[in-house]
Amino acid sequence: MHSRDSVSVNERGKWEIWHQDTFDRESPRRVEVNGRGLEAGLIELWTRHLSEAVRANGGKGFSRFNLWLKREGKSIRVIGEWEGQVRLRGWVYGDQKRDRLLLKRIAAKHKRYVLRGETSAEILAEAKASGSREDFEKWLLTDKERFLC
Repeated sequence: MHSRDSVSVNERGKWEIWHQDTFDRESPRRVEVNGRGLEAGLIELWTRHLSEAVRANGGKGFSRFNLWLKREGKSIRVIGEWEGQVRLRGWVYGDQKRDRLLLKRIAAKHKRYVLRGETSAEILAEAKASGSREDFEKWLLTDKERFLC
């Protein structure tokens, strides 16, 4: 399901990636990295989320991340099907080396959703439903998206 958010987003604006340790609730949230450009911020968000919040064995990690768009006062998280998150983690980190091109493609697709006021849910639903990594990558490169109402 998509969540509509009426906040307009500056594609070249400043952002921060915030980290929360979910094991030690007393640990304060902290900024891990900051920069400019929505797609660059989304690449950082997906990189951290898939490497730390989703474990290689399919379990949940002890980290939570969000991309904070400073001017807009908007928070973006990876939201959606857990099975899709696990599959993406395997595809991105399958050979122990991060697949930067796949991360860039995921972030580019997510950017299109953000600009429409939507979440990452459709990306993760497609990752879960795809028959293979190749099918998923073909979908990432298309403009055809299903809309869940």
